[in-house]
Amino acid sequence: MGPDQGTVIEPCMLLASTNRVALDAVGVAVLRYFGTTPEVEKGPIFEQEQIKRAAELGTEVQSAEDIDIIPLDDTSETVSENIEIM
Repeated sequence: MGPDQGTVIEPCMLLASTNRVALDAVGVAVLRYFGTTPEVEKGPIFEQEQIKRAAELGTEVQSAEDIDIIPLDDTSETVSENIEIM
């Protein structure tokens, strides 16, 4: 169940990964880029409770340095150049 209020955006992006932690981290970065809730805006992405815990459990992704973003078109390239996975 998603939020029932807020601004609808169309980022024109498709995120795919074999690693759920990487996908969640990039998803948070995209939300931050387009605007999100204060809870999602707080602190480094890898300090978000669920992402931090997943990384502690030994996933392949431990930090932003372990993630590569590969844009497929000009629109996604613009966004990928501007998001920060902290």
